[in-house]
Amino acid sequence: MKNLSTILQSISNWHSAGKDTAIATLVQSSGSSPLPVGEMMAISSSFDMVGAVSRGCVESAILETAQQAMQENKAVLTHYGYSNQSAFEVGLTCGGEIDVLIEPVLSSQHSTSFLQEALAKCDLDDPFFWLHPLDENGLGKKILCDATHILYSDEPIEPSFEDAILAHLNQGSPAAIVNLSLERDRITPVFIQAFQAMCRLIIIGAGEISIYLTKMAKILGFKVIVIDPRSMFASTIRFPEADTVLAKWPQDCMKELVLRAPDYLVVISHDEKIDLPALQIGLASDVGYIGLLGSLKTRQSRFDALLEAGWETTDLTRIHAPIGINIHSRKAEEIAVSILAEIIQVTNQA
Repeated sequence: MKNLSTILQSISNWHSAGKDTAIATLVQSSGSSPLPVGEMMAISSSFDMVGAVSRGCVESAILETAQQAMQENKAVLTHYGYSNQSAFEVGLTCGGEIDVLIEPVLSSQHSTSFLQEALAKCDLDDPFFWLHPLDENGLGKKILCDATHILYSDEPIEPSFEDAILAHLNQGSPAAIVNLSLERDRITPVFIQAFQAMCRLIIIGAGEISIYLTKMAKILGFKVIVIDPRSMFASTIRFPEADTVLAKWPQDCMKELVLRAPDYLVVISHDEKIDLPALQIGLASDVGYIGLLGSLKTRQSRFDALLEAGWETTDLTRIHAPIGINIHSRKAEEIAVSILAEIIQVTNQA
């Protein structure tokens, strides 16, 4: 959700400067696509740009098309592929094909309500869906909803459309373009984007590695929480980028966090009194990743203590220890890189 917040805030700032804007969304891809479906970029009428829908392959063409879309106040669905005559000009040489929806968001329109609603959801880290109708009549309409009701629509929505949307969302996670069956046997294609709460990285231990880990994790869009009972280490002065810094024992604050499957727990205090309660709370939760810093000797010591506390050997298989991908790292910043590399690997393999 961080990337969306950056894009929407940029649009709001450009509007304040009197600039018109457009949003480009990657709605479909086939073959070798540089970026996943759902990636977005914002463009202003003075050619400012934030975000991307490819690795630079088609952005220049999108910039030009977006200017026309803003001038005409008309959304357009564009297709880019290697077989196009403009392939070399556009630079889509990976062999894939992509469809990009370009929607004008003019500063003179009633875009303020839309931006306020979407930004409010981002600020609250509250999950929501952004619907992009792709039929001729609906192209360019902006609709926001959660799993139970429509939050915003810039035009009235017919009941059959709302019913079809909510019925689809309640079936599970939406994916790319879906065809909704409406009344009178009508079929409407809609691209659905799901914006989930930010993944949280809970770091136990506020040593030097944690400082670098926090900086890098924020770049990747994590919400970072640092926990360490030693107040001289756990401070906002040492961790200005962290979302939350708690100078508390893990057992005194972690249960309130309610660890979820999308969360990541990194136990790197290198102190058994801090490590063990954090590991036990992690094992008792649905947290998707648990990593433990230390040598093989440290790992065995922690595992022995956990077994003595009543945990089963099968429970301990959830713990990545020693933490990180083996890149022969020695410096604190190198260890932080190896930890994040493993987290990325686990995430992308899920």
